[in-house]
Amino acid sequence: MSRKEDHMAYGDYPGQESERGGGGTRSLLGDTFNKFRDKYHASTQGQSQQSSQGQHQQPHYNTQAGYPGQPPAQSQGQSHPQGPPQQQQQGGHYGHPPNLTQSPNPPYSQGTKPPKQDLVSGLLGKVQGIGSDLAQKIGSTIDPQAYATYGPSTHGGEKARYGSFAPERNYNDAKWYVDGCTYMWAVSRALENAKESIWILDWWLSPELYLRRPPAKNEQYRLDRMLQAAAQRGVRVNIIVYKEVTQALALSSSHTKHHLEDLHPNIAVFRHPDHLPDKQTLQSGVVASLQNLSLNPAGIAKLSGDALKGVYGMHDNVILYWAHHEKLCLIDGRIAFMGGLDLCFGRWDTYHHSISDVHPNDIRDTVFPGQDYNNARILDFQDVVHWEKNELDRTTSSRMGWSDVAVSLHGPVVEDLRKHFVDRWNFIYDDKYDVRKDNRYTKLVLYARPLSSSGYHQQGGHGQNPSQQGQAHGQQQPQQFQTPPIPPAYGQGQGQGHSNVPSQGYQQPGQQYPPPPPGGPPSQHTQASSGYQPQWNATTSSYSGQTPSSTQTPSFPPPPTQDTSHSQARGFFDSTQQEDTRGIGSLRTDVTNFGNVLRGQLAGQVHRYQDRYFSGSQAPGQQPVHMGCQIVRSCSKWSNGTPQTESSIADAYCTIIRESEHFVYIENQFFITATGDSQAPVKNKIGAAIVERILRAARARQKYQIVIVIPAIPGFAGDLRDDGSLGTRAIMEFQYNSINRGGHSIMELIAKEGFNPMEYIRFYNLRNYDRINASATMRTAEQQSGVSYEDARHQYDSVMTGSKPSFDTTASYGQYQQAAQQVTHGNGRWDSVAECYMLGGEDIRNVPWEQNHGMPEIDAFVSEELYIHSKVLIADDRTVICGSANINDRSQLGYHDSEIAVIIQDPAPLESTMNGQPYLVSRFASTLRRQLCRKHLGLIPAQDYQRPDANFEPVGVPNQYDMGSPEDRIVADPLSDTFQSLWNSRAKQNTEVYRKVFHAVPDDSVRNWNDYKEFYEYYFRKEEVDKQKQGQPPAPVAQTPGPGEGLNPAPATKYECGHVIRDEFPEGVRAVKEELRKVKGTLVEMPLMFLIEEDIAKEGVGLNKLTEEIYT
Repeated sequence: MSRKEDHMAYGDYPGQESERGGGGTRSLLGDTFNKFRDKYHASTQGQSQQSSQGQHQQPHYNTQAGYPGQPPAQSQGQSHPQGPPQQQQQGGHYGHPPNLTQSPNPPYSQGTKPPKQDLVSGLLGKVQGIGSDLAQKIGSTIDPQAYATYGPSTHGGEKARYGSFAPERNYNDAKWYVDGCTYMWAVSRALENAKESIWILDWWLSPELYLRRPPAKNEQYRLDRMLQAAAQRGVRVNIIVYKEVTQALALSSSHTKHHLEDLHPNIAVFRHPDHLPDKQTLQSGVVASLQNLSLNPAGIAKLSGDALKGVYGMHDNVILYWAHHEKLCLIDGRIAFMGGLDLCFGRWDTYHHSISDVHPNDIRDTVFPGQDYNNARILDFQDVVHWEKNELDRTTSSRMGWSDVAVSLHGPVVEDLRKHFVDRWNFIYDDKYDVRKDNRYTKLVLYARPLSSSGYHQQGGHGQNPSQQGQAHGQQQPQQFQTPPIPPAYGQGQGQGHSNVPSQGYQQPGQQYPPPPPGGPPSQHTQASSGYQPQWNATTSSYSGQTPSSTQTPSFPPPPTQDTSHSQARGFFDSTQQEDTRGIGSLRTDVTNFGNVLRGQLAGQVHRYQDRYFSGSQAPGQQPVHMGCQIVRSCSKWSNGTPQTESSIADAYCTIIRESEHFVYIENQFFITATGDSQAPVKNKIGAAIVERILRAARARQKYQIVIVIPAIPGFAGDLRDDGSLGTRAIMEFQYNSINRGGHSIMELIAKEGFNPMEYIRFYNLRNYDRINASATMRTAEQQSGVSYEDARHQYDSVMTGSKPSFDTTASYGQYQQAAQQVTHGNGRWDSVAECYMLGGEDIRNVPWEQNHGMPEIDAFVSEELYIHSKVLIADDRTVICGSANINDRSQLGYHDSEIAVIIQDPAPLESTMNGQPYLVSRFASTLRRQLCRKHLGLIPAQDYQRPDANFEPVGVPNQYDMGSPEDRIVADPLSDTFQSLWNSRAKQNTEVYRKVFHAVPDDSVRNWNDYKEFYEYYFRKEEVDKQKQGQPPAPVAQTPGPGEGLNPAPATKYECGHVIRDEFPEGVRAVKEELRKVKGTLVEMPLMFLIEEDIAKEGVGLNKLTEEIYT
């Protein structure tokens, strides 16, 4: 096969042998770089010498040896060395901030630059000539359809470790995010700094999502406005979203597509797959009968095969039950965000997970506008096109908290994510959009033919334009759109020239932000109370490669009012912008431009060298990073056009569990797995790996532990006994059969071998409480204004969409606001009491309540499960898997849902203990696991979402973590008696409180449906509550008992779902508070005995074998 026919032959990972001859720095490319570097240093002698010193230091740690017992790199048929000694001595090039002016793909519309007239113009020209001559000698004219993967992922037809398309990559930087508040702030920072491209792959994307809160102070940070602003700067925005089955899901990907594409021609949105029936199904006539079908689990179970094909569609004889489930955002091809968080409603949340959002003093304090205030257990999203319309009454119903984990990445690993996105985009383009001949849509290439030096640097009208150049080499190019001039202040991130004008408080929502038109971007205003103001302790060791004893603090982004010239670290932004203002400093920009040209010509091999030699300096105290990362995924022909199904996520989970030494921590949205072939229809064997590893430890008398945290109930609306909850019950049954029921579960197999499974594996859920502030202030303001709080809040949400230029003070919102300001001078301090179960929070017994004419305080307390959406595994505090994949067949098999994940192994050492013995762990993995454990135990403070700290920033600003604090020491050793005792005792205590105060289900005391009626349904049956609201008498209790049932008359009163059972507390609210003060954190036990005497799903799923796969 010729080199041009081999799509993987255009780039070799530095340090690997190349088919073109030579490898590492002794290759032709390496020699050229050495010569150029020598010339470069000579030309800048006396000017850059000082900045070069101290820049290339490595920690004294063997990055190749790994950790004791670390799973070996099992590259099949190919090794991936760290690089030759000469390279390693130069330091961690990816620990330096990258230059974001590099273009991973030609923009649709971009301003041109005038030619530079500085001291290095001649040198740059010579360097470009070297690159051009070198490219001609090698013969690497880029074929637009040939994708370089920045180093081959296979060699001799063999795949990389775990069967992945991507090899292990070294010299990366990674950063973790716990929950959506910090993650979305970091994404907003990256979006406002985007210069070339924004690529997003999501299951659901909500254009009206606010990435920073509260919305009233952050209107410019609504996602659609940020994407529009980027497009107007010339940034190319490519988005892929899952095209849902409209009868089953309310995602409205159609709204996502058309709303965003209407904002600017630089925004292109693909939806996939099309749920189209095959020819045979069309001829059957069944499709016409399904036009107005509303799907629910009970209905799906009764559909025929033809009907299912008509609803879900077909692709190569596969019924398209499956979804694109990845969550991925790539900025300029250099920074990646990925994990469990879609950029959609219901995901933004803080560490303390407030589930109340009522602000009677000032509606503008609302944190969750419209349908972003969601409780999936009560009411699913509805008609999200009109996202401001929310039928969930927040004065009586809580939201459901959302616990999640994500990461941001920089380094060679991003190249594999770019390839994944390009492959997906081009597959969908060929499959669906090519025939449309729309200039908005074009194929992507990883490394396009670079622009000529003259065309690149000269202004419009001189040289060949990008479109002509691309077409000359066979690349499809979009129409060039004219971008209006951008105000200088717009698009700059905080710290990039922010105004020093003091805050003027709230802007009138809607006053400056109408619905984003195709014209200019909305103007920005200075935020109040949202500046970068954390008070870092000088003795606190942050996640930056420092030892706990270090007293040197890293440099973090400045406050918004501080000029960027004073900033020493801005993540991976601003390095070139600051240098360009210092004369000879423009050399870095010019040399980087050379790197861009040569990178394109050599299809990516030069990318690593460029960042090594020409990136900006590091922050003081920051050491180079060398994290090992590997991308794994689930994909197949229907989802990615991949001829062979890839299930490398499943392979990675099984291998890492089997090879773990001491401890595995898992958080996941589901836990459906098999221990063998006898558990059909479940096929993935993660459960088998767990059993194998535990039995090995038990037989060796080794202390070994697996901790698994999953949701108590899947996040679907409806009472568990309703017909509409068949799908929920089916999932719960599959999960219990995986854990401890059915004869082949994990715990049963361990017990059959004579060992107590509870000594080796335990399962937990999360739950929290809050208090809805429907107090006297609200009632008084309602009476004086004649407007209900909910009516005023509905209008506020409506205005936040920008449908009106400003608030009408004569309308409901304005009337209520005026009355509220006259009634009280409160500051909303106790609009939520979620801080009370976190570190340093107020004792709930001391929290005041305005009683007069308001809701009785006992009725204001609410509780809900804290929904776990994380998809993370941490083994031995050394290895992390984080991504979008659940533990079920849908995510793991490869030919069902498409998924993406990253394996992170950080060589930065941290001295710790495991089971009381000295043990070396990874700083990245251990700090993430400790942060999660501390959050669940209530050992971190409540989070102030208006005061960002280092954890709010993109990769490049290290995670802030108080290493060595008393709370950290408690969770440092996951096998220590101290940690185990605290973890289990708090879970037990919290569980007992929620059982007594709220009758929360599921619960271990509920063994059958009769117990369920007595414990829960008699108090919370929704129909009875609705009747009470309408003044109707409750329905009489049936006097004919069923099998095993007794006569249990219903109580005289019914309660809103999630509220306190007053019958349990005749003493009143004081007794309730005495119980709630015992709650610390959100951890609760998983009730493994819940409905154990019942077939939870009954005959439901068994009626239709075709639909079993949907729930597994």
